[in-house]
Formats: sequence, C-alpha cells, structure tokens
Amino acid sequence: MRRLLPAVPALALLLAGACSAPWQAAPTAASPRPTSGAAAGAGGLSQQACKALTASDVRTALGMEVSQLPLTSPPPGGGPDSSLLSGCTYASAAASAAGVSLYLFNDMPIDYFSGVPGFQRVPGVGDEAFMQAPMLIGRKGHVTFQLTIESAAGQAAQEQVLRTLGKAVAGRL
Repeated sequence: MRRLLPAVPALALLLAGACSAPWQAAPTAASPRPTSGAAAGAGGLSQQACKALTASDVRTALGMEVSQLPLTSPPPGGGPDSSLLSGCTYASAAASAAGVSLYLFNDMPIDYFSGVPGFQRVPGVGDEAFMQAPMLIGRKGHVTFQLTIESAAGQAAQEQVLRTLGKAVAGRL
C-alpha cells in the first residue's frame, strides 16, 4: 500500500517564501482568534482538521476506502510561532495512490491568490476560496484551510472533489 505522506503545506511554503509580502501581516493583539476550539490545548490542535474533514467525507468524494492520518507534530516551519493549527491526511487503503490532505491555519488572508496565474475563485466555498487543482485554499471566519488531493483522476474530477470537500470543511468551521 502506498501511503500519502503528509507534506509541508504548500500555503506555509508560499508564505515563508514571501516574508515581505503585505498580505502576510502578523496578527495583532486585537486580532480575533478562532472560536471553534482549534486553539484549545494540544489534543484539540492535533484533531481539529480531522473533525473538519472526516474519513467518510473523503471516502464518499473519492469513491474508495481511506485511512486517517492525523498530524501529530508540526511539519518544518510549523512550530510554536507558526499559524498552523492542525492537519490531517487521508490515504487510500488500496494499492492506488490517492488521498487528501487538509491543513488549518489561524487568521491568514488569502486574497493574494486572486492574482496568482492559474488560480480561480471558487464561489460558495467558505467566505472566500481559490483553486488550482490539485489544491484549494479557502477561508471561513478566522481559519484558513488548504486542501490538497492526490488522484489519478483528470483535472475536472479533481476540481469537483476539491469543491465538495471544501464545502464540507467550511461548513464545519
């Protein structure tokens, strides 16, 4: 069985590579924090993404059994000073290489993606969302989410799965 390995979130890499970008403003003391329980205790952090997107959601969207792999420690760049709240990966339980990863971030604006070539606005997903398969970046309240899909399906099918899963995540945040 090939496992979908949790990778460093692409959003974190984009933000780390653009430290001087105006959209990456550090939260101020007056910045509101998520109230969904995402910031409550280490146990809550490691499971929040797995509650926002379930194995059942992914199984239905991909049409195959998946195994849940919660993020148990921060990836590089996701330490205590990071805005990364949690992550969860769902890997195909079969021999096929397919799966989905979800990462949740605190208070990260995403309007930057409106000007990135290839990214398109995705209406109806959270407060704001942008997509370029195999990735969808969305925001609901003060939580930014990144969905990434690994699938042999074509781009149109990947986009449909990302929209479906993005709506499920936004609906739970």
